[in-house]
Amino acid sequence: MKMIREAVDAVVLFEKSTVNPMMITYGGGNMRINRIIKSWKERRNLRDCCIYLCQAEGRTEPVELRWEIESNRWFIERI
Repeated sequence: MKMIREAVDAVVLFEKSTVNPMMITYGGGNMRINRIIKSWKERRNLRDCCIYLCQAEGRTEPVELRWEIESNRWFIERI
């Protein structure tokens, strides 16, 4: 995995209290998220975040996404 920490645009599905990223757009193009492998809450840079380890379409390595809850901003952490 390569650390990149890039802000992304995300298409997200909200199901009650569950948030599932479906697709992200970043500098390398569009990436479709097939499934969430694991998610957990964490505090980074004094902000509450949710970290998502995802299986992306066309990739064997998982992708790590970070969602800053308060500002509703998404970042791709590792690819």
